[in-house]
Amino acid sequence: MAKTLLILRHAKSSWAEADKADKDRALKAKGISDIVNTARAIAPMVQGLDLIITSSANRAVHTAILFAETIGFPHNKIRIEPMVYHADERELVEMIKSLPDEYKSVMVVGHNPTLTYLVNTFVANRIHELPTSGLVGVKFDINSWIELTAEKVCSVFQSFDW
Repeated sequence: MAKTLLILRHAKSSWAEADKADKDRALKAKGISDIVNTARAIAPMVQGLDLIITSSANRAVHTAILFAETIGFPHNKIRIEPMVYHADERELVEMIKSLPDEYKSVMVVGHNPTLTYLVNTFVANRIHELPTSGLVGVKFDINSWIELTAEKVCSVFQSFDW
C-alpha cells in the first residue's frame, strides 16, 4: 500500500492593495494562469486525490479552488485549515500524521518558507525554494499516515524546475 502527499505553494499573489492584511491578499492574473497550467500539467499524476487541505489565507484558498476546478476535483473535499497559515513544517507533519488512513492521496496548499522546509523533510535532493504554483508529490511506502518519514519515501515528482 502507498500514500501520496502533494505539497502545493499558493499561486502568485498581489501586493497592489497595500491596505489589505497579508491573509486577505488576492491572486494576480499571472498567478491564476500559472496554477491552472500547473493543474493541467499534473492532472494525470493526481488522479485518486482524496483531500485538499488549504491554509485559510485568501490566496491559498483561491489556489486550491482553481486547482480543484481544473482537475475536476469536488469542492466539498477541500478542507480549509486555519492552522496551516502559521504552521511550521513539524506542525504540518503532525497534522498529516493524524489523517484518517482511508485517505490515500492528500494535498496541502500553503506558504513559504514552511512548504519548502516540508518538502526538504522528505526529499533527498533539497530545494532552495518551492516557487509559487510549484508542486511536489511524495509517495510513501506506508499503510498509515502515522508512519510518515523520509525513510519511507519511494518516489518524488514535481511540477516546477528544481
